[in-house]
Amino acid sequence: MRTTSEKAQRAIAEAALITFRKRGYAPATLEEIGAQVGLTRGAVLHHFKSKGGLLAAVVDPCRQALAQLSLSTPLNDPPTPKQRRQLLGRFADVFIAHREALGLLADDISARVQLGLDDQWLMPPRQLVCLLAGSKANQVAQVRVAAAIGAMIQPVTWAWVDLDSTKARAELIEAAVAIFHGPRATASDTVSRIGAPSPKAAAASVNRVAAS
Repeated sequence: MRTTSEKAQRAIAEAALITFRKRGYAPATLEEIGAQVGLTRGAVLHHFKSKGGLLAAVVDPCRQALAQLSLSTPLNDPPTPKQRRQLLGRFADVFIAHREALGLLADDISARVQLGLDDQWLMPPRQLVCLLAGSKANQVAQVRVAAAIGAMIQPVTWAWVDLDSTKARAELIEAAVAIFHGPRATASDTVSRIGAPSPKAAAASVNRVAAS
């Protein structure tokens, strides 16, 4: 009996994930989810108590995997480039393993609100920044964290992007790493190059002043 119940729960959860992803959490109904696996709305509620409970069950494996990742990864503060790359690789593994749930949370505001996530997505922003950039991360580092994670999430949530190969996974990670470590001119560098004279010009100017 327990095995039958567990099978029914898995079937309902799978149907719910597909339905929530396709139709959106708010408009999807328990009747249509149950119909996909030959169950009534009452039967669905017997297993999950509420629509919100069903949503939580659908996305919890993804959220738990990310929580475990943050707890089990030893890092310096801030992490070394090697540690950051390894951590981004682990993020990629979780994202790819939970593509549908990730897409639901990334794209569906009503699902996030129901779960109390709002703009915190899968984990508090501060926790994400501390993991990837350290506890004293400045504003630039925070932007890079958001950009790097976004660069990974977008391809994962697009169903047409094939991420099954090792090469594709590596490219996903490299895109995120490049945001942290790729060449970038800072605002001060730009001002220096555009607004300040070259060393040779500066020396000539000094000589002219001295001669006068």
